[in-house]
Amino acid sequence: MKRVALAGGALMALAAWPTAAGASGDYGCTPGWTLATSAFECAGSAVIGPRNDTRVNLAFLLRDRAGLSSPGKLAYPEQDWGNGDFGHVFLGWDELQSAFWPAGQAPADETAQDYAGSRCQTLASGGAAFRAALAASKGVRPEERETLAAARDLVKPACDGDKGPAAWPAASSAPGREYLAYLQGARAFYADDFASAGKLFAGLSRSKDPWLAETGRYMVARNELAAAQVGAFDEWGGYAGGDKVDRPSATRARAALQDYLSAYPKGRYAASASGLTRRAAWLLGEGPGLARSYSGLLAAQSPLDPQAPALLEEVESKVLFGTGLGNDPDAPLLLATWDLVRMRRYGEDERPTLVSTIPPALTAGELAAQKPAFAKAPDLYAFLQASFAYHVAHDYRAVLALVPDGTRAKSLTPLAFSGQMLRGLALEKLGDRNAPGFWQQLAPAARDLYQRPAVELALAMHWERSGDLGLVFAPSSPVTEPEIRTLLLAHTAGADLLRRQATAAAAGRVERDVALFTLLAKGLSRGRYADVGRDLGLVPADASTSGWVGEGWEGAWMSPDPDSRPPAGFFVRGKWQDQYACPALAKTVATLAATPADVKGRLCLAEFWRLNGFDDYLAGDAHPAADELGGTKELFPGKPMPRSALYAAVLADRAAGPDDTAYALYRSVMCYAPSRINSCGGTDASEGQRRAWFQRLKRDYPKSRWAGELKYYW
Repeated sequence: MKRVALAGGALMALAAWPTAAGASGDYGCTPGWTLATSAFECAGSAVIGPRNDTRVNLAFLLRDRAGLSSPGKLAYPEQDWGNGDFGHVFLGWDELQSAFWPAGQAPADETAQDYAGSRCQTLASGGAAFRAALAASKGVRPEERETLAAARDLVKPACDGDKGPAAWPAASSAPGREYLAYLQGARAFYADDFASAGKLFAGLSRSKDPWLAETGRYMVARNELAAAQVGAFDEWGGYAGGDKVDRPSATRARAALQDYLSAYPKGRYAASASGLTRRAAWLLGEGPGLARSYSGLLAAQSPLDPQAPALLEEVESKVLFGTGLGNDPDAPLLLATWDLVRMRRYGEDERPTLVSTIPPALTAGELAAQKPAFAKAPDLYAFLQASFAYHVAHDYRAVLALVPDGTRAKSLTPLAFSGQMLRGLALEKLGDRNAPGFWQQLAPAARDLYQRPAVELALAMHWERSGDLGLVFAPSSPVTEPEIRTLLLAHTAGADLLRRQATAAAAGRVERDVALFTLLAKGLSRGRYADVGRDLGLVPADASTSGWVGEGWEGAWMSPDPDSRPPAGFFVRGKWQDQYACPALAKTVATLAATPADVKGRLCLAEFWRLNGFDDYLAGDAHPAADELGGTKELFPGKPMPRSALYAAVLADRAAGPDDTAYALYRSVMCYAPSRINSCGGTDASEGQRRAWFQRLKRDYPKSRWAGELKYYW
């Protein structure tokens, strides 16, 4: 079961697009471990394409245009609960920002965070600017200065919902009265009293005080813009559409912003005014002009600038998922990014629910007509043609014709790398015997962050599907990414390979732990008791007993936190007994190796599963999809026997003692307590079956401890 990300803020606020159609969010996800998908995923990769968050694609295109490839100069961000399943193969917008703009990850202002997304996010910075200007003003009397500085605090209640009048102090000097008028205008602005605020700010724009004059003129524009959009957003911040915009106010706002920029081209608010000018154009729905404006900004934007992510987010929300854009020859990066969105594939269960929100699929004719728009970016256009051939037309030979072999490069920019990955994926689709050689030749050139791990994933999947899984773990294997190796061990590897990797000195500690945990868990659950008895000797003295068992493989196991390691220590230092007397697991295994149908041995194995949290692991529903890494048939023989099957075997055994049978009945019923949901795996028992177990326990074993403890059936 994949954990799915919520839709990104741009989509939620502006277009209300569903998750499958837009940007990824911040709630964590489990990506599909494949590169061959054409559908949107909550985590993307270094391969520019339909799968990725639009901001990720645009960021890679921006880096590519600058010719950036930074091998060895950047570091992967730390993994946490939200991206623990990504490895270094996958990334979302947050991970990309942390990796490529680490200097931009400064702690946010707490006040701005409190009012994020509202006009009040500038409350603290505005207060600081006001007090600094007040302190520098020569016309304000000393006794007024302190009073007015304190009065700035009377603005904040308006941001907290108090829109009533304030107890303003008196000011006797003309400059003092102007600073007081500014405070009154600011409170009116934050309290949605735009008419009053507008009059106050307009008067201040004629002040002799330089700060008041400039700020007043700027606030006239900002006030009109706020008035224009007050009815355009719902209480949750969702954009209600252009028909809800006050267009006269938006038009006046744009004129006032242009007036400010004309008077103060390098003013203290020039950057903000430029951004608000674009916002006014967005509110007025001027898509083509807005696209050209953003295209110009992107052309001037250094991809190394810590402010670049903010611009990319603005582009996504205001143009791509806002006004839209036409085949504008001045906006090739935006057009390419939107083309990739239109190449996305949707499942049969998704399209009916998304039909009103997903963009129309890109056609071959439309792409051909766009050629003039990419006259100055022929490589980008060729990549779009190859992407269309792969993701939409499924013409894999066309991909090979459009993307020449570039594996001999010393390093690859994002677009060149993505093209080579498309070529390799096309070779795989065609069943070309040269595919593994292509991946191995490409690996040395894939030197930027997230590139080599993607190549390793493709190569590992080829070897897995060709029956050559051992090549992934050979001493000279180019597949070194820990998540790739451990996923294959957890889901696909046979006993011999697991045993070998559990003791391989060259393998990392986590890999050895995963191999050993999987070897013992699968051996026990599949009845290979003699093998388990011998393999218990492989458990090191410091094996963890604090990690989570999970559903077969967990990204948390890859955490640097030692408490998150695969809990192989459970097999030698776990819990053996609670309500039912059992020996240590090693003795139970020895008993079952000699007599697999031993009643007490089965019940004690079930106790071990229950007490150490193995039920999810044994459920057997966590095997990857057939087209994902680890999705081929398990090489470990046998099928897992969940707890419910162990209890059923005891209940079917006529030689079972009364106390053992009573406990098996008790535990069979308790599998459904208290939610009525089966926690023991296997086929669900009906309510009638649970009632029959309960009645049999009460009728046939009334004096047993278990009959006395069980009060209900669920």
